[in-house]
Amino acid sequence: MGKFIGTFSAFLDVQIALVAEFYGVIYALEEAQKLGLTNVGLECDSALVCVAFTARKNVPWMLRNRWNTCINYCGKIRFRVTHIFREWNACINKLTNLGFIPRESFHWYNKLPSSRFLEFFINSYSLPMYRFC
Repeated sequence: MGKFIGTFSAFLDVQIALVAEFYGVIYALEEAQKLGLTNVGLECDSALVCVAFTARKNVPWMLRNRWNTCINYCGKIRFRVTHIFREWNACINKLTNLGFIPRESFHWYNKLPSSRFLEFFINSYSLPMYRFC
């Protein structure tokens, strides 16, 4: 329904973008499980992560146990994963910066940080957000 439930940021201290993408999905699914959600739609801008829901060999070895736990959870609920282009995911891209500043391992936000309202509004109404170089 597009309602804001919460968001999180985490400092991962990883140098590989693919590992960071997997961590983001794992954290999101673990939080969904803690909240007791039974209808989850995941939009991800990493095509490799989206494919990993069916071809599990793409998952980095150090994350396989947590990944398999998430896959088991997804099998018990109504779950859908879709690929979304980065330009349509502006809110999440802005939220990733929150993990760098305090260098906290994990922080949950019950309210959307005020500095991210514009991007959330744009995403809520399926408006594109273009990046120009």
